[in-house]
Amino acid sequence: MITVRATKKLNFEFNGYKFSINQGEELLFAEDVFKLLPEQIRESFKQTSTKLPPIYEGENLNGKTIFVFMQGAIGDVLCSTVALRELKRRYPRAKLWVAVSGRAKPVLEKLPYIDRLLPHPTLLRDVLKANYIVRAVEMVNTPSFDNLNMVKWFLWKLRLYFAEDETPDVYVDHKVVEELRPVFEEIRRLSGGKKVLLFHYLASSVHRTLPPKMLKDLEEYISKEYVPVVCSLPTEDIVVETSLDIYGIKAANLSYLMKDLRYLVAAVYLSDVVLTTDTATLHIAGGLKKPTVAISGPIEIFNTAGTYPTVIPVRANYTGQTCKSPCGIHAIGEPCPEAKLKNQFYSPCFENIPPKVIYYALRDAELTTQEDYPKPERCPLCQNSSNFSLFEVINGYRIFECPSCGLQFSYPRRAMDYDQAYEGETEGLLEFTQIPYTSYLDAQEEELERKKWERLPRFNVLLPILSLIPKGKLLDVGCSTGNFLLIAKKFGFDVYGMDAGEKAVEIARKKYKLKVVKALTFDELPEDYRGPYKVITAFEVIEHLEEPMKFLNEIYSMLEEGGFVILSCPPYFKFENMALSYRKFKWWWGDYPPNHINRFKPWTLFYALKLAGFKEVVVFTEPLLTGTVLEGITPKAVQLKDNQNRIINLTPQTVAYIILENLKPLYVNARLLGNFQFAIGVKGDSGINWEKVLQDSIAISCADIMWPH
Repeated sequence: MITVRATKKLNFEFNGYKFSINQGEELLFAEDVFKLLPEQIRESFKQTSTKLPPIYEGENLNGKTIFVFMQGAIGDVLCSTVALRELKRRYPRAKLWVAVSGRAKPVLEKLPYIDRLLPHPTLLRDVLKANYIVRAVEMVNTPSFDNLNMVKWFLWKLRLYFAEDETPDVYVDHKVVEELRPVFEEIRRLSGGKKVLLFHYLASSVHRTLPPKMLKDLEEYISKEYVPVVCSLPTEDIVVETSLDIYGIKAANLSYLMKDLRYLVAAVYLSDVVLTTDTATLHIAGGLKKPTVAISGPIEIFNTAGTYPTVIPVRANYTGQTCKSPCGIHAIGEPCPEAKLKNQFYSPCFENIPPKVIYYALRDAELTTQEDYPKPERCPLCQNSSNFSLFEVINGYRIFECPSCGLQFSYPRRAMDYDQAYEGETEGLLEFTQIPYTSYLDAQEEELERKKWERLPRFNVLLPILSLIPKGKLLDVGCSTGNFLLIAKKFGFDVYGMDAGEKAVEIARKKYKLKVVKALTFDELPEDYRGPYKVITAFEVIEHLEEPMKFLNEIYSMLEEGGFVILSCPPYFKFENMALSYRKFKWWWGDYPPNHINRFKPWTLFYALKLAGFKEVVVFTEPLLTGTVLEGITPKAVQLKDNQNRIINLTPQTVAYIILENLKPLYVNARLLGNFQFAIGVKGDSGINWEKVLQDSIAISCADIMWPH
């Protein structure tokens, strides 16, 4: 921020306002806004060093005046309304003054909790009347703004941190709504009663604009349910009609009706569903709590939509020659480097999102706005009865979180049809992920098969542990073709297995001569398979089960005294999730129903085994390895200068190499950041120093994988 004094009387129009400034009057500018002044006007000001009110740091504001100094685009200012509303809720006797650009003024001017709306720049005599100031300018391309959710950024700036409702306030001009209503009703009538899908593919930066062809590719999936309309603001409309004609898109172009922001708000209000990449449209839809799909390639969508319960974020899963999504580039005036490399206009990462995924996301978005839906009465693990928070909607299911044990679980409870799964048949989004139910088709000769699985980090980390555990009968639940049984047999265990896949069981029996039976539950086991066992293993099983606690209780009863259970499941806190927050609607991974209907945090798994009666319980992951680190970060090109001012350019590949080489000590010591999560439970006392064993096992496994002996 800078303060300037007029050296002469000035009358000018700037930033959406008309200014009449007397000689000697002072103004407060954001520095980047001051640079936008026409040179002749800018030279008529002289910079001063006037002392401003103190920056607000969370003091009690009742009876005080706080001045929030903003610039911001329409979307940014919409995000600010959450913090402004929350501030007045907490401090009803405070006076809230806000300065904003003329373009964004319509976002705020009808809001009842703003006591005074000022222009940007602001007369300094008004600023000095405030007790505190909040600096919400010069934010784009700063680390805090680029890496925080925008609603959270404003809450942080106002030292509020949380709000009762973290969706924006959107003023709806109902006169404009009634003006547009006949058009929307006619579109519904002509389409035979279909739902109106507002498609906003343009963004403020070309590299974040959706390819119009995306809507054309969507037609075959949405045509029975939705009729698309395009509602772009006047400044955007120049290319809309051309794009629709070129691709033959069947959509009603209502852009000619969008006179200003009020009309876009009304269009969102009158639509049934919204599909957008534009952040202003997204924030309007989020504030109006419309079912919305927000598509993102370059930007981490949590930063724009993370607080909106009716928005489904759809990310690209793209790795190119110059980048990996999300690249984090917010604003450029040309196509992205990857697009230019491929001689195309639109960012290639958007092409990575299958149109059918977007269709499934639209259906999920509509589920988020349903008020009357089945809710769980008890946690399927700890049996806690509570008000379970809704974590996400994905693939037609709702996922809740238990506040007692931390389990995330789908409800209603319905596991996958495993007969279909073993035939390669999947549901909805699962057709876009690789689920290894058909891995039995790749079974090799016994020694080659065993060595192949021993090299996998999730089994390799268990080799030192298997060498310590007393030998005896071992049952592997969900054994597939017997890959782990081959390893356990090598260590001297008397191995048994059970699996729901008939073909996998047949291979285990005939190819490897293993004692394996087809069974989905323990009740289906033959009498001679019911134990007792020294060890029972269940790798990637418990996340699939409708009754996980019953499963653990049954395992406990089938173990002999001093017996061991070894479980694994997807890790909630693996490095990728910690680096990018837990990424909702990660459609390409498969960690959602009906494939996975439970998600375990480390303490949830620990608690579950304790609840089942196991005396000793330890939780860990496979080693954190080179490739898994890069799943959680997107290395950027770096430009350096040496001590002779020579420029050194480091490519993303070089930066990645430097990162990975310097993180190697982390690999051999990371206890909970790997890609598979394990728990070991002991029925009684083992006499094993688990902390030492796990530390050594992870380090040895890491060395074995990265630097094979």
